[in-house]
Amino acid sequence: MPLLDVEGIEKSYPGVKALAGVDLSVDPGEVHALLGENGAGKSTLMKVIAGSVVPDAGRVVLGGDEVPFGDAQHSRQRGIGIVHQELSLVPQRSVAENVMMGRWPRTRMRTVDWKRLRPEARHHLDRVGLSVDERRPVSDLGMAERQQVELAKALSSNVRVLLLDEPTSALSEREAGRLFEIIRELKSDDVAILYVSHRLTEILRIADRITVLRDGHLVDTVGAAGVEETQLAQMMVGRKTTVGQRSRAPAPSAGAGVALRARSLSRLPRLKPIDLELREGEIVGVFGLVGAGRTRLARTLFGLEPATDGELEIAGRAVTIDSPAKAIGAGLGYVGEDRAAGLVPRMSVASNITLASLTEVARGPVVDFGSEREVAKRYVDELAIRVASIDQPVESLSGGNQQKVVLARWTCSQARVLVLDDPTRGIDVGAKEEVFRLVEELSARGVATLYLTSEIREARMLSHRLLVMADGRIVREVSPEAEEEEIMTAAGGAHV
Repeated sequence: MPLLDVEGIEKSYPGVKALAGVDLSVDPGEVHALLGENGAGKSTLMKVIAGSVVPDAGRVVLGGDEVPFGDAQHSRQRGIGIVHQELSLVPQRSVAENVMMGRWPRTRMRTVDWKRLRPEARHHLDRVGLSVDERRPVSDLGMAERQQVELAKALSSNVRVLLLDEPTSALSEREAGRLFEIIRELKSDDVAILYVSHRLTEILRIADRITVLRDGHLVDTVGAAGVEETQLAQMMVGRKTTVGQRSRAPAPSAGAGVALRARSLSRLPRLKPIDLELREGEIVGVFGLVGAGRTRLARTLFGLEPATDGELEIAGRAVTIDSPAKAIGAGLGYVGEDRAAGLVPRMSVASNITLASLTEVARGPVVDFGSEREVAKRYVDELAIRVASIDQPVESLSGGNQQKVVLARWTCSQARVLVLDDPTRGIDVGAKEEVFRLVEELSARGVATLYLTSEIREARMLSHRLLVMADGRIVREVSPEAEEEEIMTAAGGAHV
């Protein structure tokens, strides 16, 4: 008998049918994977089950009893835990406070019992393999560490059903491996797990059954045994894809000019002196594990964490970039690992796209909204961004479509150097193909791209040259055709 039964769930938003009568069941001790493109309805379904979204129709049954909608606290008390893709932590609070959020132990005087709270939080942090000081504010942590705190928070209650929405999107292979060990432990305790991921390889590694959604409709539920990645990708997008079968775009000519050159660029102590060169039209991949320094390099180049030493040239001209405004003025574009930080959530899709190109859509100090809409429409069509209207708030889009809005902004701005930090984190196979296509089209136009990623397959697939980072420095340059084992060995800190 299923532990979790989802029956006939429907949910509509203005202009969008998010879920159209979806049925799903998860047995005790089963990992049931949920696949679909961005906007297919996966996250909405997870939020309905977790009690944070009220559907228009349907019901959720847990252990034979119907669960009331719209009461997340009741769902938690019944044993439904969730790890959201867009994390639900309170940055100003400590790690321990976040792990035990809503369940802080109290003294007899009704004040927080810190002597109990911190050790209890430490127990759950150790379980997920996170060694940070539990007294640190969450705002001090990187994306991967925050994701582990979110997981520890979910596990801190007595879960019967665990909902995991892209739980490995910011984790290294080692950290993901620890998560899979936890999943196996939970399976042995008869916990039902509903698992959302765009990483088809890991889905086939851990899932027992797989359900695919497309445009809010249930496509099919299949057993994981014997299914191939290409079959799943085709079910998700409704057509054949080139997943895992791409050919690398032609490299720029030997005479291509230098678009960006860094000499001994550093932000000590975390970012050691870096020497780096990108030529016009070149895609240079930077691969590194979590904590290698990829994100700090990206943020330093864009002026979010200005360099403390070293020299930087853009198109042969020496520049000092100590703010994003100066980076944009020098012709740089940046997509960070946290896409929400790159968007103005309540502004329209059109306004977010033109945000770095206001001089192109303004008449004097006043924005020409007709021109803005015309420009934005062109990029929405070019990148196949799914919107009901370019006037809708960007916060209403799915994660993958939000990421494409950020990419559209820098395409619109005519940036000559793009710094992309894990741009496909948490987006589906169809959206990944569109990102890859855009990067290659920009390369053909002479745009230089620094493509920083924790996905070794992406690094090898796209890059003309591949750099490996470890411990805050570039430790090696390898051929994109190099074996994964060789690249991983260098990423692990072997300076060979």
